[in-house]
Amino acid sequence: MNGLATLDEILSAILRHIVLLAIVVAAGVTASLFYALSLPRAYETSAVIQIEQPQIQQEAGAAAGTSNGRTLQQLQIIEQRVMARDNLLNIIAEFDLYGDHPGMSDSDKVVALRESASVTQITDPALRWRPDITPTALNITVRQGSPELAAAVANELVNNVLEENRSSRSERATETLEFFESEEQRVGKAIEELEGEIADFKRENSQSLPEGLVGLRDELTTLHESELEIDRQIVELRTGSGSGSTVVQNRMARLEEQRDLYRERISGIETILRSAPDVERDLNGLERNLQKLTDQYLAITRNQAEAEMSLMLQASQQGESFRILERAIEPEDPIAPNRKRIAFLGCVLSGILGLVLVAILELRNPVIRTEAQLQRRLGLRAVAIIPNVQVARERTWRRISWIVGIAALSIGLFLVLVIVT
Repeated sequence: MNGLATLDEILSAILRHIVLLAIVVAAGVTASLFYALSLPRAYETSAVIQIEQPQIQQEAGAAAGTSNGRTLQQLQIIEQRVMARDNLLNIIAEFDLYGDHPGMSDSDKVVALRESASVTQITDPALRWRPDITPTALNITVRQGSPELAAAVANELVNNVLEENRSSRSERATETLEFFESEEQRVGKAIEELEGEIADFKRENSQSLPEGLVGLRDELTTLHESELEIDRQIVELRTGSGSGSTVVQNRMARLEEQRDLYRERISGIETILRSAPDVERDLNGLERNLQKLTDQYLAITRNQAEAEMSLMLQASQQGESFRILERAIEPEDPIAPNRKRIAFLGCVLSGILGLVLVAILELRNPVIRTEAQLQRRLGLRAVAIIPNVQVARERTWRRISWIVGIAALSIGLFLVLVIVT
């Protein structure tokens, strides 16, 4: 590179090969423009759905985090249903998407549509760290090969989101209400059966219940006193002077029979008293079960009332709802390919390639052209400098070369200006 050591020598080399440089630049720009024109255009549009909070809070005592968590879960469910395979296939069939690619399978079409369409939640960036913040809107973006198709698909996705929100909320409220109504009937029937079982149990064990034990204990005391009195009378009859007479014997037999009756009753009362704790334990178990069922019934009726309220809110449009803030419109300009960038890169790369070719030609023909090159390369000073004298034919070819180079460069720059503007 000794021959291109100064700026003047570099400019001289470029001027000597200006035709080649111009042709390379023009060819590179033209090729890049044809490449940019061959790429399919992509148009992108978007629609915005506003998420309105319910005008009437369904659960006044519910925590904000819990309510927002349900809202986020509902949004995720809607997004998943909208981007589900069957729904996307319906959209593809309705708008004949990718009809110019007959070799694409349904799976490939679904993947392509998922890559070109997205549903994004919009939240305040400064409040994303808070768990109690819900998205305020949904942004639906679609990219397609034509502006009409992009807007149509985006608006169709908007309609799908609205329909999924309405149907899912209505279905969930209806299913919840039906569930609690069936649970109310089941638990109510179980309460009635248990109440009847408790009533039968009390009738069968009325004497062993706490309210009947007081009378049994009093009766047991009276029976013990009567038994003692009979024993005393029997002892007196046995120790009396006429204990061997028939009258006395009959009297003693009646007293003994009466004592046996007392003892039998005493034994029965003592048996009842011994079984009283077990009876009380069983009764307490039944009553605890009844209390559990009663608590369940109260919870079910409360949730049933909330489900009815939710259904009424959905019917009156007072619950959380989605409203279209911006519908998708047909985009005016494509977002891809970036023809300006491709043309600029083609111009830059072709210019670099032309300069490289000029440098290669100069290296392959290391001619000493100036006094400075002679002194730098050979260490000799020129005694005289004979100027280059061109004949008429050489001057003509030189003019033609300049005209061709300038024309080629002008064509390349014109194409760049056309594609840029």
